Amino acid sequence: TTTTTAATTTSTTAQPTTTKLTAKPTTVIPKCPRGSNIRLNEDGYPILGLANIVECFTEEESSGMELDMMVTASTEWDSLDALAIKEGFQLITTTLPPTTEPPTTTEPVSRSFHMTPQSKFDKAGNERFVAAHVNYISKDPAAPCSLTEALEHFQVDSLVDIIPKELQDKAQPPERAPHQITIVAVEGCHSFIILDWAKPLKDEFVTGYLVYSASYDDILNNQWSAKPTAARTHLPIENLKPNTRYYFKIQARNPYGYGPISEALTFVTESDDPQIIVRPPGGEPIWIPYTFKFEPSSSECSGKQYVKRTWYRKFVGVVLCNSLRYKIFLAEGLRDTFYSIGDAWGKGEDHCQFVDSFMEGRTGTHTYPESLHIIPGYYRSYRQEPVTFGLIGGFGRFGGTSNYYVGWYECGVPIPGKW
Repeated sequence: TTTTTAATTTSTTAQPTTTKLTAKPTTVIPKCPRGSNIRLNEDGYPILGLANIVECFTEEESSGMELDMMVTASTEWDSLDALAIKEGFQLITTTLPPTTEPPTTTEPVSRSFHMTPQSKFDKAGNERFVAAHVNYISKDPAAPCSLTEALEHFQVDSLVDIIPKELQDKAQPPERAPHQITIVAVEGCHSFIILDWAKPLKDEFVTGYLVYSASYDDILNNQWSAKPTAARTHLPIENLKPNTRYYFKIQARNPYGYGPISEALTFVTESDDPQIIVRPPGGEPIWIPYTFKFEPSSSECSGKQYVKRTWYRKFVGVVLCNSLRYKIFLAEGLRDTFYSIGDAWGKGEDHCQFVDSFMEGRTGTHTYPESLHIIPGYYRSYRQEPVTFGLIGGFGRFGGTSNYYVGWYECGVPIPGKW
């Protein structure tokens, strides 16, 4: 006899249970006597002893190794976010995880040079010089020419750092002429160019260079000007005339002699801007080399000094940072002390008038007015206003004035301005 028993299938559907955390949980928070601490395991949960009673210990019983796993017992319900309760609660940490800043990477210097100028013609309508060995840097037409800013496009590398030690014992002059020579000009700036050339090859021992330059008239008389440069592969040539053809060549040197001279490269400067320079009767403003006395703390320049007479019977003196950046001073006479000029309404932009410039120039370095020392000097408020002698600097300080002075000017006018 065969007995068949039908299988019964029982389907059980588990009802989801939702545990809702409230400010006062139903789970009893384990507590320790006052002055003792709850002992936690390495996962952050309380360690339960016999009869599921939480283990406690006093600071005297602690060896000091479990400080990171120790929670101080507190009163009633104020430690819910500080304890890890085994019945389903997780340790709540109010401290945000440490954030790791991404490593900062230094972008390579982008040399914004152009094989051709952005504008084919200069201010006078003449075509700018273009050649395979010429690059241009563009600038804001309203900004004054700045040799300092142009030089920021070039990396300053020391030749001493790249000379292998074994080559320094090579007792012979350089064997090759400098190569990959480029003439870099700034659009709208006729008074300077920057010569740039490649570093010496790895097997060459070069510690410096001689840079030769000459105008077309000088070439006819075979007269070259030589300017040495050490430990770098670029050099500015300043105080060039407008609409003038120049020639340049370079020669490497080391302690044992001079190498061959490179092929001469040519360049024609562009026209100057008639809206920048005030031409006195007779042509160019005449700057005379002259060492004068001045208050040095107000100047950021310490180069050559030049003077000239102004139209309102005072002498203007300049101390050069370079031919396009300088500190301007005024004096009653050549043998008198030359003083800085304060501006009661601005940062000295209109003081470019004293070097025969129509421009509202660029000035610097700008500091807080109250940080300027109180010094004697000339001051005025606007262009064409006669200057007054008194105190300048120290705004907001006892005995200070509202006459602001600066450490340098860029007025678009090269000084001495002829070569």
